Amino acid sequence: MMEQQQQHKRRKIDAYPSFRLKHTDAYQGSFPVYKQPQEITSYSIDHERRVWFDNREMKYYYPPTSDKKDLNVGYEKMVQRDESIPEHIDTLLDALTNANAKQPDDNQITADIVTWRGIMTKILCTPYSRKEPWELRATKYNGSIFMEEQVTEQKKNSENQASDRQKLMSYWGYRFETLCTVTKPPHEMTKTDAELRDRLTASANTNIQYCILAKTKLGNNSIIMGAEVDCCRDVKPKDPLQQPSNYIELKTSRVIESERNQYSFDRYKLLKFWAQSFLVGVPRVICGFRDDQGIVLDVVQFKTLEIPRQVREKRNTWNPSVCLNFADQVLDWIRSVIIQDDPTVTYAIRFDYPFQEITIECTGHSHVFLTQRFLDGTIQHDIGGPRASVSES
Repeated sequence: MMEQQQQHKRRKIDAYPSFRLKHTDAYQGSFPVYKQPQEITSYSIDHERRVWFDNREMKYYYPPTSDKKDLNVGYEKMVQRDESIPEHIDTLLDALTNANAKQPDDNQITADIVTWRGIMTKILCTPYSRKEPWELRATKYNGSIFMEEQVTEQKKNSENQASDRQKLMSYWGYRFETLCTVTKPPHEMTKTDAELRDRLTASANTNIQYCILAKTKLGNNSIIMGAEVDCCRDVKPKDPLQQPSNYIELKTSRVIESERNQYSFDRYKLLKFWAQSFLVGVPRVICGFRDDQGIVLDVVQFKTLEIPRQVREKRNTWNPSVCLNFADQVLDWIRSVIIQDDPTVTYAIRFDYPFQEITIECTGHSHVFLTQRFLDGTIQHDIGGPRASVSES
């Protein structure tokens, strides 16, 4: 009887219609409400991928001083995180548990949606990136929908088939971060500081990360996002509402040499620069423009809130209100479909070929990703551990 009830519930969930994408004009109009993001907490992941609930891995922006900013330096010494090991949203969950341990029981930090900023970026950009597939896993627990990315087969194949040249070019972004950051506030640095000299020859270690949790609201949907932050402009403000104000995103892009280059940069790069930074309130993007040999020729600062103005009068680019209205509707739809509150029940949310709709499928007890320790209200310094288990009752 129990099994028949579960099958009936599964059929009922599967019967929900998909979210069909409309023409971008359908999402035009005024901005939906987007609340100023507030930092909840921050945490660090060290070179051994151990998690610390402090700012020990936060970096500070210090402009590169070398005349020849070579992004190839240190490539052979790079330490690359093992991305074949699934980390799910473990660090995000531990950080949220740690933050709530400091709150009164009647004032716990929650949201309708809990996810990574990268997932929200994908959703925001979908109206203008209609041939880029994505897949998410989702679980509802205690009224919140938790979402993580499921790597698509297309992405796996692309990464496995990457050429040596593509791997080198991927390194250039990490190397630019190394060139632009130091481990203490700029006002504490002297021109003779050894760290300024050493960074010119330093490699990158992608195990190391500094992350924040930020809370905001889009329309009627409250959201908690985990996000990696590249660096801070100076000391970090103590006021949670002001904390993102000194953060900086570091990017690289090919130097612009033609109208076609300019269009591609405006249409694709600036869209993602804006979406990624806007979502968690990071006010500045600093981009190193490099040539095909990996030499940085120019460093340009973009103010996040001014980026949409740069494309407003240009044809066939993008409109931020379209992105936000679309995302608002998608989140409303996801919340209307995922109603079964059970940490061991997962859903697959897919956007793929022929790229006309987003679908949701209940996948039952497969692909469980919430940790048991999150349910128990405990944390650990090591990523991984048992997933939420099915109750015996």
